[in-house]
Amino acid sequence: MAAVENETAQHIPNALEYWRQGDFVLDCGPFIFADKAPPDNPDGLIPRYADGYRGFAVISQTCDIVRSEDKLPCVVVAPLVEVTQSHREMIARGRAPRFVSIENAPEGVVVDLAQAMSVSKTLLTTWPRTQGFDSSERARRFAYGLERAFGRFAFPEDFNTSIARLRKKIQSKYGNPDSPLGKALDLVQELRVRPSNDWNASTVSIKFFLIFETGELEESTITDVVSEFKKVLAALDWTGAFTIDDDPVRVGSYDDFSARDYRESVPLDLNALSFAEVRTKSNPD
Repeated sequence: MAAVENETAQHIPNALEYWRQGDFVLDCGPFIFADKAPPDNPDGLIPRYADGYRGFAVISQTCDIVRSEDKLPCVVVAPLVEVTQSHREMIARGRAPRFVSIENAPEGVVVDLAQAMSVSKTLLTTWPRTQGFDSSERARRFAYGLERAFGRFAFPEDFNTSIARLRKKIQSKYGNPDSPLGKALDLVQELRVRPSNDWNASTVSIKFFLIFETGELEESTITDVVSEFKKVLAALDWTGAFTIDDDPVRVGSYDDFSARDYRESVPLDLNALSFAEVRTKSNPD
């Protein structure tokens, strides 16, 4: 028995060495869940087979996957499920944070983060691994999707109420090339908000950061973007402790914002403006 255990202990780290976040397995066999105990047998569980799963993707960070089993015995996985073409388009536009896509997964197959679970590394090493990503950029997007799903900031309710009109406006115009606001939003890579004080302070003024990918946009274009955005902000009704900053909009590329600016601000997930994989209907790639 000791020899077998030692062989397994040696096998697991070697096999785990090749696994990365986003790698997946297809058709790994039936997977059984234990449902809630029935009323007539409170100490028992009802086993059921998972329906509709194509496999599982590993969503743990790579450093946790390769760490030895004695230090971290489990990894977190989420099932692969098939979705319709229309649903895939919603996912690509960031409008379904429950799901994330994997570059090398079969067509129509995505990861369902709402059903994440832990499995032992011993089990993981029995699964035939498929590499999830060839592109480091696609792998980064995947990690960003996990961050969005599990790490979204909980804004105070008064702030959510205050920006309700902004949310509605962006949802109706984002991705519409025929709308001036839609065109403006398509140029914004990320929308973030920075409070003047702690979010729970008695008075908090809000500044909006509109961040572009590069600093190569013409000044007139940036002016148009800010103008369209300010029109929407001017119509907001601020409630509770929240007010708009005297100079409410700051624009620039990532190079123009300091690390402190970024750290002290929070992404504003309005119709996935800060999380979409696809920017507009006219530019699906």
